[in-house]
Amino acid sequence: MKHIRHLALCLLLAFSLMTSAFAAEVPDDLVVENLNGQQRMVKTYVLSPEIDPETLKEPSFDYDGFTYTWAYTTKEEQPFLETKVVTETITVETSDDDLSDILEALAPSIIYEDGGFTGELALDHTTLSTVASGYTTKYGSVTETKTIGPLDRNDMSYVPATTVKNGRTLTLAHVDWQVIGTALVGEALAPSQYQAVATYSASTSWKAATGYVTTAEYKGEVTSQGIESVTYTVVYTGVPTQSDYEDTSSIDLAGLFSENPLYAIGLVMLLVLLGILAVLLFQRRKNVSVYVPGDKPRDYRLVGKFRVEPDKPEIDIGGLDLGTSSIVAVEIKRSLAKKLLGQTFAVRHEYGTHTYEITQDSRDDWHEFEWKEDTLCGEE
Repeated sequence: MKHIRHLALCLLLAFSLMTSAFAAEVPDDLVVENLNGQQRMVKTYVLSPEIDPETLKEPSFDYDGFTYTWAYTTKEEQPFLETKVVTETITVETSDDDLSDILEALAPSIIYEDGGFTGELALDHTTLSTVASGYTTKYGSVTETKTIGPLDRNDMSYVPATTVKNGRTLTLAHVDWQVIGTALVGEALAPSQYQAVATYSASTSWKAATGYVTTAEYKGEVTSQGIESVTYTVVYTGVPTQSDYEDTSSIDLAGLFSENPLYAIGLVMLLVLLGILAVLLFQRRKNVSVYVPGDKPRDYRLVGKFRVEPDKPEIDIGGLDLGTSSIVAVEIKRSLAKKLLGQTFAVRHEYGTHTYEITQDSRDDWHEFEWKEDTLCGEE
């Protein structure tokens, strides 16, 4: 019975494509129901925010004895919010390595915008690193002045020809003799004591920085938010299709095909393509579902679906949102369970792998187990 329902769903999807030849989207779910006496067809799409919902509306169409007309479309947005900590490196150049000048060149914070993430990053003062950007050679002289005395005469032999300053030898450049004492010679005063003020010098050169480069890091938390997807529910209401309308359509189609055989060829090709599409959709349907317990007893919440081939009986639930529940239920559709009867099925998770034997082939196989780390590790 389930096979028939699946086949009907595939054919209904193919019919939906045929009634809207220009529609680019295929519904994720399709339900035909009678709600409080009103016949309805409900198509659900999960699409990106860029899709125009007007393209989902289809003109009136017939299906299973009813003519369906678009009634309304509802929209439900699924937002997302991501945060992460980022670090940006900034460099500035200054003429000297004075910290106050460097901090003046650096902004206290910067704006971050990249890959959809935005935020403000603050300067981390502990990351400052300053190095010279280059060097040049500068030239100058080193001088030293010495006072020698008191001396009994202004004799150059009292003045050394060289002196040493900071490990460098300087040579005598100039001597200034000064009288610091006199004596009475006869009736006149004459110099009796001298001192020499000697100046020494030497040429020198050194490497001087031409400037300084400071590297600093800015750190902070940035966010990215927006609409991840939009769920559109498109509702069509149906009324019984008039039988004479169908007969007239058949006559008109027959006349149209007799007048122009290319229409008949095109219709056959379209039906073949739709048949192939229906078969492919049926073959690629998801045949393994994963559930976790819901809020009420014996209420389960679907968290993921998988397509499993008989030659590789396993799934990986590491990427599913299992919430806080420690129970996981795996449902294998009867068509797959029949092929895997007696075989081992593996459920992989970051904590380990849970394996069990398929024992049910007359209906869907249902198996529950705990997925916590202390129960899965070692079951490989």
